[in-house]
Amino acid sequence: MDALHGSLTGRLTVTTPTATLDSTTDTVIRSERYRIRFDSPRQAQACAGLAGATRFMWDALLADQEARYRLWQANPLGPKPVSTFFTLGKRALALRNGTCLHGVQGDTDTGFLQDCPAACLRYTAKYLADAYTRYFQAKKEAEDRGEKLPIRRADGQPVTFPRRKSKHRTVAGFTIPQAVHMDGTRLHIPKMGWVRLSGGHQYLGCQARQVRVLKEGTDERPKWYAHVCYTVPVDRVKPPAATDALGLDRNVGQATDSDGRVYTVPDTSQLDANIRRKQRQADKARERSRRNGQPLSNRGRRICGQLTRLHRKQKRTREATAHRHSRTLADTVHTVVIEDLHTKDMTRSAKGTAEEPGRNVKQKSGLNREILQSNWGRMEQYLSYKAGELLQVDPAYTSQTCAVCQHVDTENRKTQSLFQCTACGHTANAAINILVRGCPWTRPARGVGASARREAFPLGTSTTREPGRQGIPPPARAGPSGPAPVPSVNHSV
Repeated sequence: MDALHGSLTGRLTVTTPTATLDSTTDTVIRSERYRIRFDSPRQAQACAGLAGATRFMWDALLADQEARYRLWQANPLGPKPVSTFFTLGKRALALRNGTCLHGVQGDTDTGFLQDCPAACLRYTAKYLADAYTRYFQAKKEAEDRGEKLPIRRADGQPVTFPRRKSKHRTVAGFTIPQAVHMDGTRLHIPKMGWVRLSGGHQYLGCQARQVRVLKEGTDERPKWYAHVCYTVPVDRVKPPAATDALGLDRNVGQATDSDGRVYTVPDTSQLDANIRRKQRQADKARERSRRNGQPLSNRGRRICGQLTRLHRKQKRTREATAHRHSRTLADTVHTVVIEDLHTKDMTRSAKGTAEEPGRNVKQKSGLNREILQSNWGRMEQYLSYKAGELLQVDPAYTSQTCAVCQHVDTENRKTQSLFQCTACGHTANAAINILVRGCPWTRPARGVGASARREAFPLGTSTTREPGRQGIPPPARAGPSGPAPVPSVNHSV
């Protein structure tokens, strides 16, 4: 170990040859975002009309599925209604052709659907089928825990059940699922014609697979964007570093690698304060609307639009920071070792139930907010395809274990920024321990990002720290027989 790491400076120097690409790894999937420039106002109106038609299709298919399920509950003689993409897609095409569905009033005019592309309307059924799948999965997980899903106050349905799409609370958009035609910097939208795209055009000339068109801004001043998904040859993608490995310790508000570099999250306190202020104003506007029994006023809608823009600015600030930090890591080393953190479980609310109320709920809520603002998930997601290899290790005791003698003690770390072993006096950060745990399994590159995908290497099953499941015990304290063994690594990434 000493010969491999030297004096534990924080970086593992390993020659990592690039593997020869085969037919399965010579292309990767990448996406790029463009601003749509229309040649005439009619094209913008047509985009808004198609987005409204897909929203109508979602609501109609959802109402039809609910009506069929209620009929089956009243008379369960036939098969139970299914919500697969195949079944919902047939109903979508039938509705476009004029067939009335359950839950849709018979006098509803659906003739405008004939003017919309069939593929875009049918793909709405794909999103609804995926929403039902997520609902059934969450319901099953809750039943396995002996619980029930919470109920929404708005419609009385479980929290993960697909909900109706409102015109003023839904991001307008549609998808071109296949047969995407692009001519340089121009995109052909079915039944609308060609539109110009402005942006980076990093993957210009690559095969476009799918396009998602979304609207930002207000109805008076809309901004339309196209998210184009490409099949990109590997030689068009910026490769990661060829050698070396680093450990990355993700903390609240920052991340530190094993070389000592700190990656901080930008200060957005002023932006967060503006969001809280607009959120209070929007809540008051909605409360007035509910109390008076009237739709949301124009002033309330304007406030909600301002709140949406602030949330969008906050999101893009965090995404830009995560992209910048992940690109720096990928350009520095080939392999990045991180902790296998379960952010969803770590940010679960502590309020408890009426029978067993939680403790320190306000403090836990503030900690959850700080964790979610620290870009843990985004850093992991972006490193999964930018770095040559991404390894995840068991996070237990990484901040309390000495990287030299493996001595584990809570007194080793008295503060977040100071570590000093009480047994040997070694000082280092937790990223060193993360790197040491992952270094024995450092492997050569497997194409661009191939080793970062889950189950890419059939070397075992995923290891977790959840009770009742297969996991890794915490490291034992160092004793007379020598230091404790280094815990295992998660091979599922």
